[in-house]
Amino acid sequence: GKANMNHFYIRNNPDGEKVVLYTAVIDPEVGKDELAIMAKEAGAELLLHCWVAGPIMEGNSVKGVMVETKSGRQAILAKVVIDSTGDGDLLPYVGTETVDYMRPGSRIAQFGWIYWMCNVDLGKFDAFQSSQPEAYREAVGKITAEGGSAFFCRGLLEHQKGVVWVHRLIGSLHQTEPVEMTYIDVSARSKAVKSWELMKKYMPGFEDSFIMQTNPQLGTSGGLRIVGEYYLTEEDMDRDEPYEDTVAVFPDNDRGDSSLKHPATYIPYRALLPKGVEGLMVACRACSMDHEFSEFFNLIPHCMCFGQAAGAAAAIAVTQGRRVPDWPYG
Repeated sequence: GKANMNHFYIRNNPDGEKVVLYTAVIDPEVGKDELAIMAKEAGAELLLHCWVAGPIMEGNSVKGVMVETKSGRQAILAKVVIDSTGDGDLLPYVGTETVDYMRPGSRIAQFGWIYWMCNVDLGKFDAFQSSQPEAYREAVGKITAEGGSAFFCRGLLEHQKGVVWVHRLIGSLHQTEPVEMTYIDVSARSKAVKSWELMKKYMPGFEDSFIMQTNPQLGTSGGLRIVGEYYLTEEDMDRDEPYEDTVAVFPDNDRGDSSLKHPATYIPYRALLPKGVEGLMVACRACSMDHEFSEFFNLIPHCMCFGQAAGAAAAIAVTQGRRVPDWPYG
């Protein structure tokens, strides 16, 4: 509760009791190493520091991708290509139907900008907040009036003492437009430094703090999505029966009473398949769903499942000589 992140972890159960539904907390730096180890142990060949420039097409079939690297442009051929870019970077070039509608003010119509502050004396901060509530409110008011923000979230890892982090959400309907992205990145960084300086000045416990790291790039929440072989809509969130080709089952946590009535949400394999294109799967936020469905089911845990399902399907296609759209349901 003190982490200020209740929404991500705690919900009311059918009896009205607050319960921890899940905690998805890792050390991100150790996590980077662990993911690389897992990929190598699985036999994957990693190729980092590449930027996908476009697909290699043969008719309506995707045969690989072109990448830009420090060594120049290269072609990578593949029997199956999986777009897990998050933004559907291949989609504008493959000729499939897409949508990009986002409702202004919604969760997915926002960039995320995150930074960590370290060496914070949270004991001192807690004592100040609890014993001098009026002085605390005054400090928050000064920080806000001078262009900063006093909001922060506490780290949940026991070995990271004195670490807090800030997760700003910044509205945008143009999450792949580089001019807007540059403006938001620069202005958000400036706001972060201003907030930190004001916290040091006015908030007990932050006197010796420092900004340890900021996100390497803006976090996009929405954007381009396919209209696939199956298009998930708001009505599908109230479906109580699995699809014949269900490849993922998610807890429905965020919709209040509707979540209690319909506690599970199902994802069909067809939602990963763009229409009219062979050799390509979409396993990220860009898979086939409308705005309302995406608002609840395009977060990290969901995309991990999309990726695992697409990877398994691609492996079956390659080893059994199948086309990507073919699937032995059941």
